[in-house]
Amino acid sequence: MKRLLGAIIFSLFLTSPVFSGDRIELTDGQLNLLSKLQNQGLLSVEPNLNKAFIDPGLWRSMKYSLKEDFAATLAIYCGNKKGTQLYWVDVYDQYSGKKLGKYSRSWGFKVY
Repeated sequence: MKRLLGAIIFSLFLTSPVFSGDRIELTDGQLNLLSKLQNQGLLSVEPNLNKAFIDPGLWRSMKYSLKEDFAATLAIYCGNKKGTQLYWVDVYDQYSGKKLGKYSRSWGFKVY
């Protein structure tokens, strides 16, 4: 888990999104990380519903600032997959369905 957390920190902090106008692009490193987490069963994303379901152990292992950056990355991912410039996401526990947090470019980040 620590190795995976290190990869998340590296991808989110050392590689920032590229801005072009109001559209935000994720880096290849960020996209690869999301894909890796999905392939490992630690994350599933429903961009059309702006929902992400994450392994609760992974979520708990993140500090607040990392959760915020991770949720922002998920919001950008959802907005770009839908072809909109509306960047928001609700994050849920993938086992219980409990809402863990939400991020909106307009309203910011909240943890439950």
